[in-house]
Amino acid sequence: MIELRIRRSLDMRTYRVPSLRLLALHSDGPPLTMQFMIVRGIFLALSVCFLSWAIPAAAQTLVDEGRPVARIYLAPGNKAEAAGHDSIPPLETAVEELNYHLLKMSGAQLEVILTNNVEQVRGPAIVLGTLARKLGAIPTKKSESGEAFRLMTRGDQLLIGGESEAAVLLGVYALLEKVGCEWVMPGVIGEIIPQRDTVSLPQMDETQVPDFAMRKLWYRGGQKLVSMTEKERFQQWMRRQRGGTFEPVAKQTEGHYWQEFIRKHQAQFDEDPTMYALRRDASGELKRLGPQIESTHPLVIELMAQDIREVFAKKGWAKDRKVGFPIGPADGVGFSETPEALAVGSGTVDAASGVMDQTEQMVLLANRIFAALGEEYPNVYLGYYSYGAHAGYPQRYRPHPRLVQIFAPINFSRYHSVVDDTSRSQGRYREVVEQWAVLSAKQGNPLLYRGYNWNLAENILPYTKVRIWGEELPFYQRMGLIGLNVEATKAWGINGPSDWMFAKLAWDSSRDWKDLLHEYCVKSFGAGAPAMEDYFLRLAERQHAAGQEAGSYHAIPLIFDRQFVVAAKRDMREAMRKARTADQRTRIAHFRPAIEILDRFLDYHEATMRFDFPAAKLAFEGMGDVWQQAYDQNSDIAAKEGPQYLDRFIRPFVDTAVEYTVAPYGFFGPLPDQLQTAFASRAEGLRLHFDRMQTDETAFSPTSTFSTTWDAQRLTSPGGSVWYRHRIPLPDNMNGEQLALFLGSFDDKATVWLNGQLVGSSGRQFSKPAIFDLTDQMVPGSDNILAIHIERRDGINEIGIGGLFRPSFLFTFPKGREETLPFAQD
Repeated sequence: MIELRIRRSLDMRTYRVPSLRLLALHSDGPPLTMQFMIVRGIFLALSVCFLSWAIPAAAQTLVDEGRPVARIYLAPGNKAEAAGHDSIPPLETAVEELNYHLLKMSGAQLEVILTNNVEQVRGPAIVLGTLARKLGAIPTKKSESGEAFRLMTRGDQLLIGGESEAAVLLGVYALLEKVGCEWVMPGVIGEIIPQRDTVSLPQMDETQVPDFAMRKLWYRGGQKLVSMTEKERFQQWMRRQRGGTFEPVAKQTEGHYWQEFIRKHQAQFDEDPTMYALRRDASGELKRLGPQIESTHPLVIELMAQDIREVFAKKGWAKDRKVGFPIGPADGVGFSETPEALAVGSGTVDAASGVMDQTEQMVLLANRIFAALGEEYPNVYLGYYSYGAHAGYPQRYRPHPRLVQIFAPINFSRYHSVVDDTSRSQGRYREVVEQWAVLSAKQGNPLLYRGYNWNLAENILPYTKVRIWGEELPFYQRMGLIGLNVEATKAWGINGPSDWMFAKLAWDSSRDWKDLLHEYCVKSFGAGAPAMEDYFLRLAERQHAAGQEAGSYHAIPLIFDRQFVVAAKRDMREAMRKARTADQRTRIAHFRPAIEILDRFLDYHEATMRFDFPAAKLAFEGMGDVWQQAYDQNSDIAAKEGPQYLDRFIRPFVDTAVEYTVAPYGFFGPLPDQLQTAFASRAEGLRLHFDRMQTDETAFSPTSTFSTTWDAQRLTSPGGSVWYRHRIPLPDNMNGEQLALFLGSFDDKATVWLNGQLVGSSGRQFSKPAIFDLTDQMVPGSDNILAIHIERRDGINEIGIGGLFRPSFLFTFPKGREETLPFAQD
């Protein structure tokens, strides 16, 4: 065998080729026969063919033993491109990025030559932009976003041409990936740049186009949550991951528009309040109220069409300009209940929000605005979020071809993908997307996705979307969605693999998510990759298989247990032990805080189950301490709003529970986890005497309150309305103490009766405790009947919960202390 050692772009590989035993040539030997010459020729030809197949020839060497040998060529006068792309000049950035990475890789940088003359290009060279196109690097495919690029070898020149200068920059990042570079998170710690003194490129000729024209992942919250430095690091990461800044016209139709419409036309609404939705106020009375509007009102339709005409006139646009306008409702519920609004609806109830489905109303509103505009504006698009109570597919009205559908699936499981058959809620969403996709294929309705990268209202505990993105993005690509617009929380110590995978799949959705996760781990953690990969796969499997769909913190104790924490810590210790570089160990350490916080969260949860609220508070404060340490280590790895969610949704319960279980207050006894439960509205319950001492309790059956969720118990209730009854035995002598009820948290208005007498009402206060003074209604020495009605007053509270969902208890307090207590009043 002949052994050849050939330097390739990424490593040294050995290739073995078969050889024939050749006759030695001696001066006194016989002459070569013709047959031998033929055999030798065949052998050499076969060897060349084999080598050309087995060993991709290097196009050119850029750096040889630390010495730059290639040049970068581009045309002078590069300017930033206008609409649709960053203000940073793309070709200038491309040159900077090439030399930045080559310098870190090999210690060398390439000379840059500006010329308009292709005759001046000398190899070895990298040729960018218009020069490359002149030399033949014209993409063989086109993209809506103008981001198609071509990497093409021409002799000892690599040409990178694109549909735009921004596309050329994307081609440069693709090239850097081919020589082993990667960016697993923002900042220098996320840069994976191999070290070598010789950098060579293989031959290539490929055109790449993105699967989605819009590929946006963006930090939420503005400068209150994200500093300019953090934002700049993230934007650089997005560029390197070929995340696009292009926005299709369809994106212009997004948003919760009706509040703005009311503000713009406040005078007309004041003059004609029937333009407001007829909705129920806090007392249940029907009134004309914002922020929702009466979508069937002729003046509403006329004003929306008029607004569009005025924008065209003000901006001086040609009437055939392609442009989009939002027409979507305000965030939340409270839609009109007029006979006109109800008559155009489907009559169905939205399963997630528990209110009348509004999809038909939205489609009809759009169709009527299009009709009012007529043929005068042939390229106007209208759109709204497929979201909340208007997230269905219309059965009565066929959508206009220029009605945009922007899927914003906030009310469905955040632990499962749209194609995950184990999810109870995602199946409904998938069916809706598929129906819109069929319509889009027939008549061209643009479809977009507007999602989130985290478990909403909780971004401090372990969570991953690696499997979710891996399953969803190929589905969205098959359904014909043209863009992805994802709101992101800055928490790379939690969402790092998910965000990286989103970027990869948004460009090429055909890639397998498990292969991508393996690649991410190898590049991020080196020899520590297997253990970290085990952790991420276990995390994804827990979310998928646990069967839980309640959001925020509520399903956490039902998904994760101590065994998960122990296994995760073991994985990270093993990864740390095997990692070979400080950077690899740092990146492993980024994921440890979420596990430590989960450990303390389980401590907190278990303490609340024991009604040991001082211990619960200690564990709760510990979560914030771990977060602060992580944030101080690297602010990119921890979301600034993490503690804000804790303070908003949990701290009021913890602090108040501690306050009313220590002197001068006394813990009298818990309300049990399981309570007798009936699902009925307040009016229906009062009609059936659920508030009275004596009633027919056959309608009641036990359900759990604080140990699990409604979702886990498969409980539902129209409007989220539920009654609880509980028997409280009181001693003959209360020793001068007065009695109060502490309700831990509920969804989201509580009304309490004791012994058939109204005690009070909390008003609307989701995820906060309420205190009720039972003293005047209590009867010492007998069983007292407690009746509690919980009513959801906001249909977009956290998914999967309802009624009481945190521990509640009775406590005593000395006479005269009632003046200092925040008693609920009816």
